[in-house]
Amino acid sequence: MAELRPKKGSRLSQVLRAHKDVKKESTNNFDKQKPDDPPSTLVEIMAQAQHRIGNKQVVKEVRDRLNDDYLKNLSFENATLSSEIRVSAELTLAQILERLELTLRPPGGVSQDMACERGLGYNNVLFMAAELLLLADGGGDELALLLIEEPEAHLHPQLQTRVLSMLAEKANTNGLQVVVTTHSPNIASTAPVDALTMVVAGKAYRLDRDQTCLHNSDYEFLQRFLDATKANLFFARGVMIVEGPAEAIVLPALAEAAGSSFERNSVSIVSVGGVGLFRFARILQRKDGARMPINVACIGDLDVVPNDVKYIEGRQDKIEAGILKTKEGKEHQKRKARDYTAEEIDELRVRKKSRAEGGSTEVFIADHWTLEYDLLRSGIAKQVFVAVRLEQAEGTKGFLTKEKFDATRLEAEAEYAELSKAHTQSAIAADVYELLHEKKVSKAILAQYLAKLAKEGYLGIGTELLEKLPSYIRAAFNHLVPELV
Repeated sequence: MAELRPKKGSRLSQVLRAHKDVKKESTNNFDKQKPDDPPSTLVEIMAQAQHRIGNKQVVKEVRDRLNDDYLKNLSFENATLSSEIRVSAELTLAQILERLELTLRPPGGVSQDMACERGLGYNNVLFMAAELLLLADGGGDELALLLIEEPEAHLHPQLQTRVLSMLAEKANTNGLQVVVTTHSPNIASTAPVDALTMVVAGKAYRLDRDQTCLHNSDYEFLQRFLDATKANLFFARGVMIVEGPAEAIVLPALAEAAGSSFERNSVSIVSVGGVGLFRFARILQRKDGARMPINVACIGDLDVVPNDVKYIEGRQDKIEAGILKTKEGKEHQKRKARDYTAEEIDELRVRKKSRAEGGSTEVFIADHWTLEYDLLRSGIAKQVFVAVRLEQAEGTKGFLTKEKFDATRLEAEAEYAELSKAHTQSAIAADVYELLHEKKVSKAILAQYLAKLAKEGYLGIGTELLEKLPSYIRAAFNHLVPELV
């Protein structure tokens, strides 16, 4: 932190000179005849120090020896050579300030007398604080503007958050304008969304309320729920928004195995929950209709229960059972495919899509019901069935040995082969999905096992796997990484 060290024109000297009372410190009324009188200004302190150093016995002895034994022999008549030992010439206030250094004290528990270098991150914080002080004390009518490049450098996440909070507080109370550039999701999640500006492909996109398709209630929602994990969407080249952790675990693994890694293509996956999906989807949509060069794919469930599912009743099921109305005398809720006409299901898809689509954001709705059910209806149905059995075998143990893993996989493959002889794929899917619906099988742990199987190549690789996936998942992958087409 060279700017905080002693040197001519140092930043610290500028900070000190900006203080309203600093000019008073230039007065020098030091009296050598009264050297013990307490000094009242910085210049007087240095003058007193000069005097005391010059009169220190060891200094005087060296000076006298130099004068008497050497310089005297080199002197001419009426031109005596004589020396004086001092800190330097009489110091002006500016020179005094330029000799001061700003450092951090040692952390708690470390003696203040011990040398203890603080890290670069903490010294960056010290420098930012000094700059804020300079701007606050500077006065005048000039623009008080502070530009900070990546304040997160060398700072742990908690301190990053505190730095941004401090910058915001001082900007509000001292009338400063602070502009921060960052690559930290932690900082991006702490700042208000409408205070952010994304720079993509050399173009700036402000996220204030006049520019995005976010509603006022969306901004309030995002201020509460946009955490550091979700804020990585601001730094991605592509974004997949999903409803839950299971999708966030398994979809990147499927994309990797299908030949297009989310990681290599800078695609972020954001799990937001069912309610938040449409709010997050609108962040990157512009009111003027401009397309940001960041493709966004929102993955959603159709939420129409297939007719093969017997453990969930729809409107027609209840009517056929003689229950014509609800207890409140209302129509039963439409839940199953047979409760809808084909046109109504199409309209439902359109409604779900229209809530979030726009610009470079597209919505991909499940072909049948949910992600897990659709995977059980896809070309990797057997492998999903195996993952279900692996989750059950794990139980409460939290792990499977390699021997147990391999044995369970072989048993599940044989079981699925037997089921396939007597039942349709949709019937097997409906039966297996009941375990997830009743929460007897964890979707998240199932996703972990399916991701592991995908990583091992058990589901297939490249185009072979891609063609086995549900059509809406293939379309989403192709939207995010077009070279998959």
